Amino acid sequence: MAIMIPPLPAADAPGSEKRVFYALKAAPGTEKWTILHSLGISSSWTGEFGEIDFVIIIPDRGVICAEVKGGRVTQKEGTWFTQPFGSDVQERLKRSPFSQAQRGMWKLDKALDLKFGPGSWESRCLIGWMVILPDVDCPPVTPEFTRDEVIDQRDMAADFAGKILNAPSLVHLSERHDLCPPTTATCRRLLSFLRPDFDRIVVPATSILETERRILALTEEQYAVLDAITDNRVCIVKGPAGTGKTNIGMEAARRLSLQGKRVLLACFNRNLGFWLKKHVDDQGLSGIVAGHMHALLRDRIGSSSFADELPAATGEGAADLYGRIYFDLGALAIEEANERFDPVVIDEAQDFDPERLADVLKAWTGGKPDARTILLGDFTRQALYGKSADALEKLRSAFAGAPTFGLSINCRNTRRIATQTDLMCGFTGTKVSDKQVDGDSVEVFFETSAGAATARAAHIVTVLRTAGYPAQDVVLLGPRRRENSSIKDSNAIGGWRLKDTSSAGSGDLAYSTIHAFKGLERPVVIVIDAGASGPDETDSLLYVAMSRARVRLFVICHEEARSRINQRMTDWALGQAAAGAR
Repeated sequence: MAIMIPPLPAADAPGSEKRVFYALKAAPGTEKWTILHSLGISSSWTGEFGEIDFVIIIPDRGVICAEVKGGRVTQKEGTWFTQPFGSDVQERLKRSPFSQAQRGMWKLDKALDLKFGPGSWESRCLIGWMVILPDVDCPPVTPEFTRDEVIDQRDMAADFAGKILNAPSLVHLSERHDLCPPTTATCRRLLSFLRPDFDRIVVPATSILETERRILALTEEQYAVLDAITDNRVCIVKGPAGTGKTNIGMEAARRLSLQGKRVLLACFNRNLGFWLKKHVDDQGLSGIVAGHMHALLRDRIGSSSFADELPAATGEGAADLYGRIYFDLGALAIEEANERFDPVVIDEAQDFDPERLADVLKAWTGGKPDARTILLGDFTRQALYGKSADALEKLRSAFAGAPTFGLSINCRNTRRIATQTDLMCGFTGTKVSDKQVDGDSVEVFFETSAGAATARAAHIVTVLRTAGYPAQDVVLLGPRRRENSSIKDSNAIGGWRLKDTSSAGSGDLAYSTIHAFKGLERPVVIVIDAGASGPDETDSLLYVAMSRARVRLFVICHEEARSRINQRMTDWALGQAAAGAR
């Protein structure tokens, strides 16, 4: 198969271009080709903006600029018209399809010449053109084109790749001694210019309050998991924090939605659920219903004949209410409404009761044996929500036959943050991506009182402000609610007004419990009151809190935790030394 960039056509792409997209991708003989769909060329390069439907890059052969015209194609008195299927309206074209294809070719040629310079390998690359008519036979030949310069519906079903390889414009140019076919290296340089976001997906940075954007490069490991997801009906994806589980879940949901599927994307944590929903809404992905599981179930119970049973159950213990009753009533409400999803994508799967989760998902998928289910979870630390150490095995038992795919490469944290997290919390099996920078050292402090901890936090914030960090890039995380934390008497820290994340504005410093911030991230994290709980909970809370930081990390610990944390770091260092000796 050819490499398609992007891997799926845009949801609003014309149907004709989608048909050509998938035909090109599947055409035999295109395994080494890279095909760019809908390539825009800025007016800064060519004097006016242009768009090429498909740019086909073929190593050792050349580049083809293809213009696609779908539906009915006609010419009357020198003017070209197209008429999409199902429409009674003809669209008048400013130029013939052949003129458009050639103009795209010249624009690309000029852009390469300006970018790489005259005489460069890139500017000397063979560039040709073709017109693709996927829905009709080739029109009568005129002096404007030859039969071999058109690929019609019959050609697509026969030798699609062969027609492109033998494009007359490429054949003609191959006779020129001042031009040359592109080598594999030249093709890579062309790609780095034409689509610099190659093999990358755009995801929103996980700030609840801001819409900061960043580029997150998918590792080969993550692409392998994405491919595995598409090949399995039910699967489990496991990996430590920062390995990209949520991003994989979102990308899988997006791809399946664009294929016309109705997708459920749900998680355990409320704030992560809010963020997932906002991300889906911002992208206009109407085929995806996203949110945190309990809110989704509450809405469905409230709209069902079981609505009166939920308030009556609020007197039950929280564990029973959220762990059993929500799921029992939710499954009944889903069946009553006959609401169906296929597939379902569940993040933070380790935090659910596996059997309850399986019952609800069975209701949502209608019990179809071929319904697709994707479960993503971090099974390295379970004490945060009191789950047992065998949570993964219980999940496998509830979803019998589900293969498990592992992620181990940390793509979120700097190298020093990832290493320090392992050092202080115990080895998690994560590896740091080669693309990650070393970053600044993690700063760990031990304070004897709440006042000293508050003063330390204020000093850190002052340094960050002086360095130019905006407040929305920084978050304070602690194991307890703010009113029970070391900073309970503070309304401002280091000159920034202090607010809970739910009410913080863009100029405020946000505070959150570690539990509530699970699944999210910020460029800078300041952890306070670390080590205030027992050893197991301290490890789990620290693991979650420290792994939220992308760029800078500060940890303010209770003095009583010094010996325990130092012993953990010593054990880790001895373990590393022993491994090195082997």
